[in-house]
Amino acid sequence: MEPEDLKTCPYVPNHRMPASRLQYHLASCKKKNPNIAKKMANCKYNACHVVPIERLKEHEANCTERTAVDDAKPCLKITKGLGGNTMVKHPWVQFLVGKKKCYKSH
Repeated sequence: MEPEDLKTCPYVPNHRMPASRLQYHLASCKKKNPNIAKKMANCKYNACHVVPIERLKEHEANCTERTAVDDAKPCLKITKGLGGNTMVKHPWVQFLVGKKKCYKSH
């Protein structure tokens, strides 16, 4: 069995742990280091990516977890339907917000 990659804690760089334990460690270390944690932010593509707030936009623009799907603009159109209900229209499905009924679009 090969040893697992060691990851470095973004809150306390002296902390090193196997990649499989990183998520648990981050939650614990964030609680124990609130002054450091308030200067850090999580990447929207991977919650285990924790970077200084001022570097977040740069990180997310170059994040290895980012995909073409994340970059696609949503193709939802919101309109008022009959009776003043808010309608969400999608190319494949349209439905009433807050209702359980689904309607196929034509």
